[in-house]
Amino acid sequence: MSRSVGELHPSRLADETIYQRLKRFAQFAWQDQQLLTARLVLSHFRDDPELVLILDRTNWKWGKADLNFLILSIMWKSFSFPLAWQLLPLCGNSNTATRIALLESVLPLMQGKSLALLADREFIGKEWFGALKRLGIKPTIRLHVTTKVNGIEVWAYFKKLQPGELRIWHAPTTIYGVRLRVLACQNLHGQTLYLAYHGWGTQAITRYSWRWNCENMHQALKGRGFDLEATRLTEGTRVSLLFGVVSLAFIWCCLSGDFVATKSPPKMLKHGYPAKSLFRVGLDALQSALSSRPKKKSASRPSFQRLLATFDP
Repeated sequence: MSRSVGELHPSRLADETIYQRLKRFAQFAWQDQQLLTARLVLSHFRDDPELVLILDRTNWKWGKADLNFLILSIMWKSFSFPLAWQLLPLCGNSNTATRIALLESVLPLMQGKSLALLADREFIGKEWFGALKRLGIKPTIRLHVTTKVNGIEVWAYFKKLQPGELRIWHAPTTIYGVRLRVLACQNLHGQTLYLAYHGWGTQAITRYSWRWNCENMHQALKGRGFDLEATRLTEGTRVSLLFGVVSLAFIWCCLSGDFVATKSPPKMLKHGYPAKSLFRVGLDALQSALSSRPKKKSASRPSFQRLLATFDP
C-alpha cells in the first residue's frame, strides 16, 4: 500500500522536497533563466571597462535530432562563460535576425562598457556588420576568402603572402558596408587567415586567438566534463533549460578552480601549461567537498560553503 508524503521516512521526505523544488525550477521560462545567468556572470566583470564577447555555435546529434546551439559568451581566463543561447530550429548556420536578437537580449546589462566581439567566418554579412556598428560593438571577425573589400575579393589584397607573414592593409576599407581595417596572415602550414577589425593589427591577431576559449567551454560542457551530448532530451525548451543548468555548474567549477588555484597553484607540465585546467581543478574540488567519504583528508581542502561563496563576487 502506498504512503502519503507525510508518512515518508525523514530521509525520503528530504528527497521528495528536493524533487519538488527541482520541478518548480524546471517551470521557469528559459528566457528568464538566461537573464538570471547573464546577471550572475556579469557581476564578476563589474570592474572591467571592456568586455570581450564571443559568438559561436556548437552542435551534436541525438538519434535523428540535430541539436544546434548559438551561444553568446564572455571571455574569462582560458574559458568563456555563457551569457545567452538559442537552440536553432535546423542544423547549419544561424540567421542575422537571431544573432541580433541574442545580442540585444543582454546588451542592457552591459551599459557603460566597451564591447568587443570575436567570431568566425560564418558570422558575416552586410546586415550583421551594420547591426554591430549600430549597437556600438567592435568586431574582430574572420573573413571568407571571397569576401569583398571595396568591391574586390579580400585574397586579391594579399597576394604572395609568405608562411609566417603578417600583412596589414594600410588604411581602413569598406567591408560589408562598414569601415574597418583588414589584415592577413599565413601559418607555417600555408593556411591563411583574413580578419576584419577595429584598432591595431597585432592586437586583433591576439584577440582572435582568444576565440578558442569558447571551444574550451564547449569541451567542458559536452565531452570532458558534463557530457551534455549524452542527454536524451530533444525538445527545444527542455534542452535549453538543461543547457542553462549545466552552464551554471560549469561557471561554478571555473570560479571554484580559480579560488583553489590561488591557494594551491596546479602543477605545471614541461610545455608550460598546467596539468589541470581551472575547470577540472574546480570540478575535482566540488566533487571532494560533496563526497561523504573524501579520498584524502586535508586541512587545505576548501569546504563546500567556501566553494559556494565563489558565486558571490
